[in-house]
Amino acid sequence: MKQNIIKITEQSGIPLIGAIQFGIIDRGTNLLQIRPTTVCPLKCIFCSTSANSTLHPYNFEIDLPYLVKSLKEIAVFKGNSLEANIDSMGEPLAYPKVIELIQEIKKIKQFSKISMQTNGILLTKDLVKKLEDAGLDHINVSIQSLDEEKSKYLSGFSSYDIKKIKESLELISKSRIELMITPVYIPKINDDDIEEIIKYAKQLNAKLGIQKYEVYKFGRKPKQAKKQSWYQFYNYLEELGKKYDIKLKLSRKDFNIEQRETYPLKFRNNEIISIVIKCPGWVREEMIGVAKEVCITVDKCNAKIGDKIKVKILSNKHNIYFARQIK
Repeated sequence: MKQNIIKITEQSGIPLIGAIQFGIIDRGTNLLQIRPTTVCPLKCIFCSTSANSTLHPYNFEIDLPYLVKSLKEIAVFKGNSLEANIDSMGEPLAYPKVIELIQEIKKIKQFSKISMQTNGILLTKDLVKKLEDAGLDHINVSIQSLDEEKSKYLSGFSSYDIKKIKESLELISKSRIELMITPVYIPKINDDDIEEIIKYAKQLNAKLGIQKYEVYKFGRKPKQAKKQSWYQFYNYLEELGKKYDIKLKLSRKDFNIEQRETYPLKFRNNEIISIVIKCPGWVREEMIGVAKEVCITVDKCNAKIGDKIKVKILSNKHNIYFARQIK
């Protein structure tokens, strides 16, 4: 699929607070999510965002100096002993300057840890060494099966090579980067695979963080997948934990995440405001507007770039703003 990429620079006038798909997200803890790109090479059959699909006519990529400048400003507000978690609604390693990003974060005194989420598809021997040298402290790698054909099916990518990814995982396990393997458990699809991954993680002395498969509005939904309640999921983790003598039910304490004051909200729910449209959104029929130095995503919006429109704020949780246009 052809990638139409919107480059977000300081000159674009698009803030890095307010959107869920790019920028910096503060959920009221000492961990800041950093989303430099939405690009992803995979089409996983269970993807919560349907990344790399026609649902998303545009992808986003943030200019490195702009991202670092904004991150420094927010870090000053948040205080010391912060964790920078580089993640994405796509694949963080698809960001062309990911090594430089890690190097720049390492210079910001408020950050004591840099972590990353990845599906592992872009990992290589050379890249693992560069990530280590740049100062990455922790990496979460999401693999759903160790079987070659099953992995191709689950990733929606015929060139997916689990052997190559395993080689990278083994290199990481011997590096200074802490490795956590984070499969998504999809009931009725990869039950046996999860147990094989647990055995493999123990061989590597890697941590394990099994994720719950969730059904989202825009996510891909494999027909054979069985939905699970959180109660059922935690019981499943408890059973596996006993079977393999490993802790699988994790909490914030296991990741040293603590509550912190949230970056100040700019708008209240149900507030009616004026915004200036700056660019299309990530999903079709969405547009992104700006007011008070935050982004506001407007659904089913037919306004053009540069238009000034009125909207009603529908949600402001974690400084991520969604709104409806007032006609």
